[in-house]
Amino acid sequence: MKRWRHRAWILIKALWHKVATAWVHLSTTDKFTPAFVALLLLIVLVSMTGLLALKTVRTETDAAIVTSVQIQRQVIAMDKALQKARQIERDFFLRWSTNNLGNETQSYLRTHQEQINKAIDISAGLQKLLAGANVSDALRRSNPEVVSYVELVKQYSGSFNDAVRLVGDLSMEDIGLMNRLRQNSSLLYLKLQLVNDRMLLNLYEQLQFAEKEYLLTRQQSEKEKLFEIIVQFRAGIISAANIDIERQISMLAYLEAHQEVAQQISELDAKIRSRITSSDERAEAVSNKLLDLANEEILRAQERIALTSELARKVLLGAMLVALVLAAIIGIILRSALKQLEVEQKKSERLLLNILPKPLAERLKQKEQIIADDFAEVTVLFADIVGFTKLSSQVTPTELVKLLNRIFSAFDRLAEQHGLEKIKTIGDAYMVVGGLPVPRSSHPEAIARMALDMQKVIAQFNAEQAQYNSHSTHLLKIRIGINTGPVVAGVIGVKKFIYDLWGDTVNIASRMESHGIAGYIQVSEATYQHLKENFRFKPLGAIEVKGKGEMLTYILIGPQLKKLTAPQEVTSSQR
Repeated sequence: MKRWRHRAWILIKALWHKVATAWVHLSTTDKFTPAFVALLLLIVLVSMTGLLALKTVRTETDAAIVTSVQIQRQVIAMDKALQKARQIERDFFLRWSTNNLGNETQSYLRTHQEQINKAIDISAGLQKLLAGANVSDALRRSNPEVVSYVELVKQYSGSFNDAVRLVGDLSMEDIGLMNRLRQNSSLLYLKLQLVNDRMLLNLYEQLQFAEKEYLLTRQQSEKEKLFEIIVQFRAGIISAANIDIERQISMLAYLEAHQEVAQQISELDAKIRSRITSSDERAEAVSNKLLDLANEEILRAQERIALTSELARKVLLGAMLVALVLAAIIGIILRSALKQLEVEQKKSERLLLNILPKPLAERLKQKEQIIADDFAEVTVLFADIVGFTKLSSQVTPTELVKLLNRIFSAFDRLAEQHGLEKIKTIGDAYMVVGGLPVPRSSHPEAIARMALDMQKVIAQFNAEQAQYNSHSTHLLKIRIGINTGPVVAGVIGVKKFIYDLWGDTVNIASRMESHGIAGYIQVSEATYQHLKENFRFKPLGAIEVKGKGEMLTYILIGPQLKKLTAPQEVTSSQR
């Protein structure tokens, strides 16, 4: 027996070793295949278990859900009808003081009553539903609340009708308070026109404005302003020297009548507002009762669902245990594959960003076929290390590459610091541009500051070389050329592609460098015009440039200072 167990164990170990060895040599795609199969089996298992649980829950909760939905629909329909009635009410009370409604009052009453009747009819249907056999005892006990709802709606309708009658007292033609207010105002204005007193006419205009503001807003502050102006008006009539006693008495009588009617309007308006407030409170109470009724049934349905879901939970628990085991296996497989994929993706991302600017890398990843952009104005810098060719014959290739890498790495850090884009290096030449791929207005200044910093890098390099080796002859100079203008930039090729620039601006920048002076920064006329306000220059006059003829060029000295020092003279022998 022990021998058979030992043989079985050896067989299992050998089989496991074969599987592990084969797994290691599988590709990422092949590793995903068994993971996908296992995941598919898990989905099928959980789906079947879920369907079984759903069938159990559905059988127990169908009645509760159907009843709940029907009650919700009835309640929403009732509340909607009531809200429409309240909207009709608000619209009526907003319009009565600013317009002569006339026959529209009856239209408001009719449409308001239609909504009230609709709400009452729906409540009757709801009472039948609550009396049915498929509702709970708790819900059936709420039937009296629906009955009381009908009474509330009827009381609300009566309050609205009472308020409409009060409005009729205000706006009724010929005898309404609003009409009396307008008549007194007109008679007062006729008297004012006869005396032609500018001050009193101004007070009349203020009175009309205050009256209109009060009727529009119904605010207490506007009411107080109205009666303050009436007091001022009365004092103005009494103090007016150009009005005889008889006219003063007549005008004061009209003003008193005007004030009395305004006071009656104010009191009647307060009564209307009281009726409206009471109606709104009752309507809100009705709405709250309806919503509570619907929520109670929803809660009861939720309780029933919770009870029947307990069985489904127990059934799903077994499936979850199996799912956890499968998920653990799938997780290990996917984690290993995804980790490897992530490592490779990061490598590719870093490699792509080292070749191309980030915006272009994103466009390239979107499979854009041709990447070529016009830039109206950029600043291009070419730099060449003078004496590097001679140096290459004096040191070993390894040492030469180390020196060049050290210098160009410092230049790369400067380009990143100044927000510039390195384009390429060719041998000991370095090319950088400002103003792309993201345009910026300060590209000439950024290039100028980088050029000055590049001179400092070379100076520091020479100082370090001299410190470590006093007999060192590896002292370098840098020749820099700068030009500003339009270019075309893009990516060319399908293998070993590179982001490059084309255009006459690039050619002139290259000529500025090749025709420049070792240790100096030569710029074109276009660049000089951008920088002359903030930087110091040494003009070189017109020089002969290969392929371009005579061109005005300048030597960049440095940024502007408060006290300028005389720049170092540049002789033609230094070119």
